[in-house]
Amino acid sequence: MSELTLMVQVDGQIRPLADCTWITWAPCGCPCGALTAAFGDEAFATEEQAWREHYPLKRERDKYQRQGYRMELMSWDRYRAEVDLAARCPHVKAKEAAR
Repeated sequence: MSELTLMVQVDGQIRPLADCTWITWAPCGCPCGALTAAFGDEAFATEEQAWREHYPLKRERDKYQRQGYRMELMSWDRYRAEVDLAARCPHVKAKEAAR
């Protein structure tokens, strides 16, 4: 019996979902979280599935979406090239300095 591979179009290419990650972006434009799109028998193929996995409570999802947080599916290659979750958000520092 062959294994089923979920495929998605992301970054202009057709890729296995397992080669992708969901990135959470803060309203300021900085990345603030990541969720592997597929591993083992788990798969988060839609944005709604990613939101539900990242924030299980509806009130949490609603709050963050209202505040302007968003999720984006991208390839691991693009993630490695463009996203640094270890970097500090410069906007938080700017807000604190403005106080």
